[in-house]
Amino acid sequence: MTESWVHGLSTAEAAGALTAELVSIRSYPGQEGPVQRHVAQWLEANGLEPEFQPTEGDRPNVIARLDNGSGPTLLLNGHVDTVLAVEGWSSDPWTPRRDGDRLYGLGAADMKSGVAAAMLATRALAQIRDRWHGSVVFSSVVDEEAYSIGARALIASGIRADYCVVTESAWERPALGSVGKVLVRIDVTGKAAHASWPWEGINAATEAARLVARLDEIPLLEHPRMRGSRCVLSVASGNDQYVITVPEQARVILNRMIVAGESSQSVLAEVQALIDELASPATFELAIDPPYYPPWETDQEHLLALALARAYESEAGRQPEWSYRGFGDMNLFSEEAGTPTAMVGPHGNNFHQADEWVDVPSIAATSRLLVRMALDLLE
Repeated sequence: MTESWVHGLSTAEAAGALTAELVSIRSYPGQEGPVQRHVAQWLEANGLEPEFQPTEGDRPNVIARLDNGSGPTLLLNGHVDTVLAVEGWSSDPWTPRRDGDRLYGLGAADMKSGVAAAMLATRALAQIRDRWHGSVVFSSVVDEEAYSIGARALIASGIRADYCVVTESAWERPALGSVGKVLVRIDVTGKAAHASWPWEGINAATEAARLVARLDEIPLLEHPRMRGSRCVLSVASGNDQYVITVPEQARVILNRMIVAGESSQSVLAEVQALIDELASPATFELAIDPPYYPPWETDQEHLLALALARAYESEAGRQPEWSYRGFGDMNLFSEEAGTPTAMVGPHGNNFHQADEWVDVPSIAATSRLLVRMALDLLE
């Protein structure tokens, strides 16, 4: 197969420059409007037809669709929001800084470089329509770092695809699955009393502590490719102001990373079974707080995985070593939208830390990989 299409792709320097443009626009969750308008302007300037999809407030998703006859649909997805800047940056987080092949900036790796790679790949595919048939949908979504409002809105709109690639940073080990996430809120109600005579009340703090002390007795379901976990995020009780009163309310927030075969309901059931064993005089109320992500996995023999493996070998010179890590919008596209999903994107590091960086040549390599996959899947 000739690869003249490669010459239509931007160089690594141009890919780095586009990433730098996106990094320079601050886009905390809830503040993605300006960067999304920049994404749409770039797409329009490069011959594509972007559309804004409303979510909450001034933070739309951006969607650009290429329809090219009958055939499968490939969804290329990324998010433009970033986590909050932490202390310790050696330079301004929103002023992109180059040092050799590394581009430093908040969101450089997670994941504005992945969005840039998908933008460049979509433009390239628009220029070589004679090489493929079907549809390519580019989507830039908001809020992945918080509640995945953007991805949930995209799915709720009825978007349909045969394959989905999320371009999160995963060059060294592309992902075919990951754990899910369940956030459990446990509200404990006791009975207030004067703390000089605590036997007249029911101490909600003590009863909550009894539960927390035994949570690790619940066995975690084992999985050959994923590792579940359990972590108590907070325990709160009593009043903000000092009073000598037996606390009648307490709250525990429990984070559970779940593997295939588990769900929010199975997590609630295991916690409730432990509560029943406590025979506590307090009452316990369980609820699932957002955001919830089901675990996801795509079979290594699926057409999507095979196409990704071939494209990856062409670019990296080796077969991919699959990973099953992280969670986010890909969980939703795979499990809620029912779309076979994979994750691959530029190489970077220091995620959610100071001095986040991305390897600039890997941005262009990701763009070429996406084009190779599309030509393979949409031939």
